[in-house]
Amino acid sequence: MDKAKEVTVIGAGPAGIAAAIYLKRAGHDPLLLDKKGPGGLIVNANLIENYPGFPGGIDGPSLRNRFVEQMQSLGVSVTRAHVKRISRVHKIFRVETDNGDYDSLVIIVATGTRPKRIRMKGAKALEGKKVFYDLEGVLANNIVDGRIIVVGGGDIAFDYAINLRERGWKVKIVSRSTPRCLPLLWKRAEEKGIDVLVGYSPVEVLDKDDSLVLLCNSHGESKEVEGDRLLIACGRVPNLEVLDSRLRRNLWRRGLPETGVPGLYLVGDVARKRYRQAGIAVGDGILAAMMADSYLKKGGRR
Repeated sequence: MDKAKEVTVIGAGPAGIAAAIYLKRAGHDPLLLDKKGPGGLIVNANLIENYPGFPGGIDGPSLRNRFVEQMQSLGVSVTRAHVKRISRVHKIFRVETDNGDYDSLVIIVATGTRPKRIRMKGAKALEGKKVFYDLEGVLANNIVDGRIIVVGGGDIAFDYAINLRERGWKVKIVSRSTPRCLPLLWKRAEEKGIDVLVGYSPVEVLDKDDSLVLLCNSHGESKEVEGDRLLIACGRVPNLEVLDSRLRRNLWRRGLPETGVPGLYLVGDVARKRYRQAGIAVGDGILAAMMADSYLKKGGRR
């Protein structure tokens, strides 16, 4: 085991990258870990319109590329590793990964969120084949001009739907109640020819040769919605499983991004629940990095 790192950042989305950039400029050499590489959930964003500096908005992959360019210009890189567990013994954090273990004085957790699974008969058997919980899985199928049903009524569901429509998919959105998305997203979806079916509660998905049928309950009546693929976007949950149980019990005892564990910070989507915005994540990452810098300069005191 090498000497303990000063700071290890888990997750290279906007929050993790912002933290690493600040720490590098403050004279540290942060270890930035991510199992997929830089970007996080932002790479799935069709259009980000509220991140300052980009009049007219910027698509997620382009913003990710700018983050990476700035990060690399300062000598910060991402180490590919799947973090399996983080624990703390005698004021030192142990990070266990599939690419070796690391010790660290400070941990900044920027692990983001994962899709919330829903109960729907038939969905589990088709997951990864015709039923997906993220845009990445749909696009990996290399289908052009297919029919897709997007289940969900939030911003992510509508953003995914618009993204897929612009890629040539014929899209229907199924929402069990009035969509909670921004009104402008709903308007854009309809302008692009996306059918928005409101009051449709998904009950079961049936496999049908190369396609599928989504059975829904709509005000007591059974409805069928046909498509080739199904994308479920019904909320997200924080990725906190990498923290051992003792650390998780003490997360919420101070104002975020600080936690009840000295030297452990929680930033971005993993901490902010439904307030998932690139600007919030970047601010969180910088704030945690400043706190971490101060913590290290005080010899491990807050």
